[in-house]
Amino acid sequence: MPKIVDHDKCRQEMLGKCFYFFGRKGYSNITLTDIANEIGVSKGKLYHYFPSKENVLNELIAWAAMENVNEYERRAGSVNNFQDRVDQIVFVLKESGEFYRNILLLAADLFRVMNIQQVTEVYAFFSEYYISMISEMLNISREFARSIFLHVIGIIFNSLALNNISEYNKQVDTLSTILRPIIVNAPYSKKKAAEKFNEIINSNKLVLPKTVAIKNKITKIKKDIIKQKGSYPKNQPNSR
Repeated sequence: MPKIVDHDKCRQEMLGKCFYFFGRKGYSNITLTDIANEIGVSKGKLYHYFPSKENVLNELIAWAAMENVNEYERRAGSVNNFQDRVDQIVFVLKESGEFYRNILLLAADLFRVMNIQQVTEVYAFFSEYYISMISEMLNISREFARSIFLHVIGIIFNSLALNNISEYNKQVDTLSTILRPIIVNAPYSKKKAAEKFNEIINSNKLVLPKTVAIKNKITKIKKDIIKQKGSYPKNQPNSR
């Protein structure tokens, strides 16, 4: 009796195995043969599921969104206590830091290899998938959920640019501290939410960077850049 192959499961497994490979190597630096070798299948089998490298990249974005949202639903969806549900969401958010950083690298490759219409379609699916989950789980408007989604993207980019995952976790904690008065403590009263937020601002729970410290840091970065430029070899004059 011939073996029954679950093609969808096989496709998902292959995507999972090459997810970090794409982010680590970069789209332009790998071939279908490289992908096949990385995940341990023949090139023919890989080609059967994914006719092109671009197709793999495209499906990776959708796979990543579905996998991650399913994890949120699995961990927090059945939690009835709202405080505990928010705690679980924050936990998964912090646990997924490297996962999100890799998605951002995939997104950068997506912009390089696809036309803007294709990119827009992929992003629309990806963003709406997350926004719907945030809206439903936190019982907030889609517009508010969209703002949170965009803020998290900024946190991911910041940690990627600084090459510091601890910075990502720190900013997630800060975001959680800011949002809890509105979402958990006083979701139906702007006045109570404002009071709760003021309590946090006036306590040690939220430490905001001082303007002077930020200016000093920017000044130092500028000086370092000037020093680096000064160490570059000067252009040689044209001998002709």
